[in-house]
Amino acid sequence: MERAGTFLGGALRRMRRPEAVLAWLTSAWPTVVGSTLAAHTRPVRCGAGCLEIAADGVAWQKQIEAMQHEFCAQVNCSWGGDLVREVKFVTKPGAHISHELDNNHTPFVRRRRG
Repeated sequence: MERAGTFLGGALRRMRRPEAVLAWLTSAWPTVVGSTLAAHTRPVRCGAGCLEIAADGVAWQKQIEAMQHEFCAQVNCSWGGDLVREVKFVTKPGAHISHELDNNHTPFVRRRRG
């Protein structure tokens, strides 16, 4: 018996529609990238060889950027063809990153009156 993911991936490839690709990526995301990475990232858009990903924070973004070629190869292998050539990051709407984890945050320091 053929796995549903394999069958659906092939059916969606034949559709050649951007929303079909994103639907497949969203459903297969934990399998493609692993459960840890999937918990902190999600695919937002995929088209013209570019996959846009929303990440919880800069640390997760840096992790994927460092292994971009392996990441693209894994997505393409799961898809069964050349789907992704580059990865871009977008801000996750509504995501709150604690200031302790955000290296780009500069806190306001108030001087004591004295």
